[in-house]
Amino acid sequence: INAEYMGISIEKIMVEKNAEGHLGHLTSAQDKTLAQFKEEITKLNESTWKYNLSQFDEYDLLRFLRARKFDLKKTIEMFSQYIKWRVEFGVDQIFLFKFPELPAVKEIYPHGFHKTDRTGRPIYIELIGKLKLDELFKRTTKERMIKYYVREYEKQRLFVYPSCSNSFRKKIETSLAIIDLKGGSSSLLSPSVMKFVKIATGICQNYYPELLGMMFVVNCSFILKAGWWIVKPFLDSKTAAKMHILGSNYQKELLAQVDPGNLPSFLGGTCECKPAGCLHQIEGPWKEYYDKFPSETEEKDTAYPALPTKWTPQCIRYTNFT
Repeated sequence: INAEYMGISIEKIMVEKNAEGHLGHLTSAQDKTLAQFKEEITKLNESTWKYNLSQFDEYDLLRFLRARKFDLKKTIEMFSQYIKWRVEFGVDQIFLFKFPELPAVKEIYPHGFHKTDRTGRPIYIELIGKLKLDELFKRTTKERMIKYYVREYEKQRLFVYPSCSNSFRKKIETSLAIIDLKGGSSSLLSPSVMKFVKIATGICQNYYPELLGMMFVVNCSFILKAGWWIVKPFLDSKTAAKMHILGSNYQKELLAQVDPGNLPSFLGGTCECKPAGCLHQIEGPWKEYYDKFPSETEEKDTAYPALPTKWTPQCIRYTNFT
């Protein structure tokens, strides 16, 4: 992929369409709300939280503001719950959590990040049609899956998006998701499966908002498409607009977003990632950092690798929140 070319053409189109509420594209009212938000949570932190807020920057704060449509009161409430959860869950120590059952889990629940799309966004792939839920919870537990999800979200926040930003020389803060239902059936709409899906989506919506840039749900049957039209009216219009529900003829739309060399062959691309396969080995700008993490079976409490240097867009205000 010619990143410089993409930075001029596709990026320009995407910025014009999706940049509202982002740094460099704030209205005067939104800019004022951001300043008020920083001021209010600074006071709360000094009086109540006593938390290390220096790890968050204005991009992070704006994700919460966009999630609550710049309603200051609702955003403060959401962020307060986020800080409380981080403390109670022990998020700042989550990289000490080991998940040695991951290879066994991926056998019946294939998923993971794999390379980037044409605009530089990391691609997340989930073969939900191959999910064997009963077998999954013989190999791990709900509690351990939640810890695993949180650990991976922290990796995204601290390593995946910054490394993509550095690689493409522009701010990357969302992903492209591909959910493949091939092999699944109407059982995917069962209460047990829906409950499982809500585990991951709940963590994302409540604590890691606004990370989804676009989602393709492919190999969707008539029954599952009907289910989508039932669910869609209950979704926020902005979220629903990001989602594309497709049948088996989806390759043209995927390839409009992803270079063939970055799309796995089982989704219509040319990538095969030998020897392990696209969802079983690390490929993407974040690889150099992921490779430095201790293995899932390593016993010692090894610190995670040094964080990527955050790319600072020129002519756009960019400050860490302190």
